[in-house]
Amino acid sequence: MKQYFTFNNLQDALNYRHDNGLGGWIFAPENDTPNFYPYHDVILFPSEFPPSAIFNHPWTKGRTGKLVGAQ
Repeated sequence: MKQYFTFNNLQDALNYRHDNGLGGWIFAPENDTPNFYPYHDVILFPSEFPPSAIFNHPWTKGRTGKLVGAQ
């Protein structure tokens, strides 16, 4: 996977990753609807990204959240 996928909630991201056999990290912000931020709430990053790169990515930098890895 060399692209990002965005979702409105964590469950949709988990379902998409599972249904399509993808790995990768899901960034789920703590704030449910960030009115101050122009990007979607939940982002599926390629598995090639280490966690430090995800938290410093322009779409996530400065946001608080958790990473959900593939199992």
